[in-house]
Amino acid sequence: MKTTDKKERRKISIRAKIFLSFLGIIAIALALLWLCQVVMFEVVYNNVRIGEIKTTARYVLRYTDKADFYSQLDFAATKNNLCAVILSPQGDVTLSCENSNACLLHHLTLTERQQLIDIAKDTKKVTFGLSYDPVTEEYDASELTASRFTKADNVFYVSRFTHNGKEFYLMLDGVISPVGTVTKTSASFLILLSLLLLPIAVILAHSLSKKIANPITKISNQAKGLSTGNYTEVTSSTREIAELNNTLTKTSRDLKQVEHVRHELIANISHDLRTPLTLMGGYLEMMRDFPEEITEENLQTVIDETNRLSSLVSDILDISRIENGVTTPEPIVFSLTDSVTETVARYREFTRREGYVISWEPSEAVNVLADRTQILQVITNLLNNAMTYTGDDKTITVRQIVLDGRVRIEVSDTGVGIPPEKLPLIWERYYQIDHTHKRAAKGSGLGLSIVRTIISEHNGSYGAESTPGKGSTFWFELDCHA
Repeated sequence: MKTTDKKERRKISIRAKIFLSFLGIIAIALALLWLCQVVMFEVVYNNVRIGEIKTTARYVLRYTDKADFYSQLDFAATKNNLCAVILSPQGDVTLSCENSNACLLHHLTLTERQQLIDIAKDTKKVTFGLSYDPVTEEYDASELTASRFTKADNVFYVSRFTHNGKEFYLMLDGVISPVGTVTKTSASFLILLSLLLLPIAVILAHSLSKKIANPITKISNQAKGLSTGNYTEVTSSTREIAELNNTLTKTSRDLKQVEHVRHELIANISHDLRTPLTLMGGYLEMMRDFPEEITEENLQTVIDETNRLSSLVSDILDISRIENGVTTPEPIVFSLTDSVTETVARYREFTRREGYVISWEPSEAVNVLADRTQILQVITNLLNNAMTYTGDDKTITVRQIVLDGRVRIEVSDTGVGIPPEKLPLIWERYYQIDHTHKRAAKGSGLGLSIVRTIISEHNGSYGAESTPGKGSTFWFELDCHA
């Protein structure tokens, strides 16, 4: 027990988990922001700039066969802050658009322009990263591809095209602005932002975790009293927590009801056990003290009370086994009509001396797929219930009705009847209409509860109809079987 308590204490609380989760999300968000703004900023900028240059070239090349080609070239180059030249195959400049002081394109020698043209002759179009080394006074040209990017001061795009049947080369030059200062500024800004956000994040995470976890903690603490039915409702604006609270509230009410039924059941069983035991004990003591007073009537009373005790214990065991799943139905196909006929005939024989009149009204022979022993127990319990509560004429009527593929067995008595509002309650164990315990003349008082349990296990239906002052009819239905 102590080891279990220690393990429970080592487990992190839900509030701490929520708090740490919020902090983790914020930390991940800051890390991603840092990665994008500082680490990846330059790469993204360079790729965007290269994309602008390629897009401009594709736009300009659509007008090579049109009269406004040169005006479109000037428009596109100016809009994107690019320098552009149109070269002949020999490297001579036929058209020039200069829009940047940092442009290297207009500072290339004829030889250097011819070198770029030679490269473009084979590939038709190519993109270069071009850097100028002031020490060697030479240009370093590296081809730019998706898989390999060489840092450059300028990006050159060279493309071969024809205009009016002649071959020309389009060269675009875009300046790659240094972003080191911007990156450092972003890093400083992110450090400041992180320092400002962290305290806010901690306060926010603490507040949210408290707001979310507190109702759960309260529900957990309140739920510890569920076993005794002591649960106080916890208010919450969160739907899931409210649903959990409603479930636990309903569970608490159900537990209180179960506890009430348990106390009532113990009291009723104690009463049913004590009454015959007291009666039997009295008669047996009398027989011991006054042997000459032993009569057949006295012995019959002891036998009847013994049978009553045996019936009570059997019913308690039956309902316990059925409800706990120990006894499950073993369905077979049998004649329900013949089984009821045999049961009614047996009851007529047993109760003839007591004046009971049991009539049986079958409609036709009907088979069912069910556990025969359990269904016979249902019929027996309904007959016992009718014999207990029928009127002074001691008349009981058993009917069989077949309708829409289902068979209904009805058992009617001529007793005082049951008020309509109390009909749903009669299937509870030991429920009494007048709320006072009455020991039945026959049976244990658990008969209807056993009927309900068995018929429910067979996916059948059951019910009762009653007219106060005229009697009651108890019934159950099962599916017919060919």
